[in-house]
Amino acid sequence: MLKLAYLGGLGMMAGPAAGHLAGEDSPARVLRVHDRGTPGVARDRYRSDWREHGAELVPALEGLVGNGDLDGVVVCAGKNGDDLPLIAELTRRLAAVSSQRPFILHLSTVSPDFAEVASGFCGRNGVDYANYPLTGGPLGAQLGGADPKGMLILASGEESLYQRLLPTLQRLGNPRYFGQAAAAGAITKLIGHHMVFNGLNGIATAAAIHSDCFNQGHLGGSEQAEYLAFLNGGAGGTRQWEVGLSKGIVDDAWDQGFGIHHAVVDAVYAARLALAAGLPRISIQAMTNTAFAFAYLLQRYPGQTLATHAVVREMIRRESAGLDRYMSENGAFGDDMAQLIEACIAALPESIRKSALIEVDREAFESQPC
Repeated sequence: MLKLAYLGGLGMMAGPAAGHLAGEDSPARVLRVHDRGTPGVARDRYRSDWREHGAELVPALEGLVGNGDLDGVVVCAGKNGDDLPLIAELTRRLAAVSSQRPFILHLSTVSPDFAEVASGFCGRNGVDYANYPLTGGPLGAQLGGADPKGMLILASGEESLYQRLLPTLQRLGNPRYFGQAAAAGAITKLIGHHMVFNGLNGIATAAAIHSDCFNQGHLGGSEQAEYLAFLNGGAGGTRQWEVGLSKGIVDDAWDQGFGIHHAVVDAVYAARLALAAGLPRISIQAMTNTAFAFAYLLQRYPGQTLATHAVVREMIRRESAGLDRYMSENGAFGDDMAQLIEACIAALPESIRKSALIEVDREAFESQPC
């Protein structure tokens, strides 16, 4: 049985693990969970679940790592800039107390270069590292591996570590291994985001046109919901209706789902991947357009929690000019794709730019304070 600690275990993607890893036949036992004391109804629920699991809630990374009683630490936190100091500190602490080679299982969505550099840094310090991003949202995390609609776990890196983790991963979701390259899981997650964000644009555009032509310019109502649900069953269907836009159209809920403060960074990472892969403008700009639209939402509704499907509210006739104006003023329609991505990054709030940490190199890890 693996002995684990969780960093990010009170979040919507990692919190359900408390239940999935319950039972005497569980392949893993979580000994400690990092808890900074941040209030919240969902966090309180997961605190209770972890206590029932038998885990201790600890406020600092020193207590999380313990004195060498762990096989590894699971990290499900933020983006490049959020997780870099955490991975660096965990690596040094694990290396200092572990008698056998420990591991860090990194479930966050980060850029491919982060995964590559982190793998090298951890390896040089005697710690195995694997980045296995998750996809499927909070509902997929709740469903776990017992349900075919449970979250996908996009694994890559050292195959022996994957095989060691596989029984645990199968409790949490539906894992697939994409090869020994440290960044293959991260690349796969961003490929998925191209599908997600293009699907979101498609279903949001459909809703905006329907609003203008059939719904007196408004979003919502049973007739619009039935119309879009029917049309989504055709060749242009996307899960972005089921997991996203339907929440807004049916329940007027625009804050449940994929939060834009995370999604905007993922869209930038996806644009940079497309540029590096030599893709045409139509592929790259689809992602930068998405990122600019999310940045506009962040600027227009500061302090509010919004999910990605809220973009449709800015696409209907009476609001669309504001989005166009914002994108034009912030350089969203330039000719040079690299400069366009830079303009997109510059449009982000400072806190999110720091979270995104676009450029990651060896020095970034090595220079972290001990």
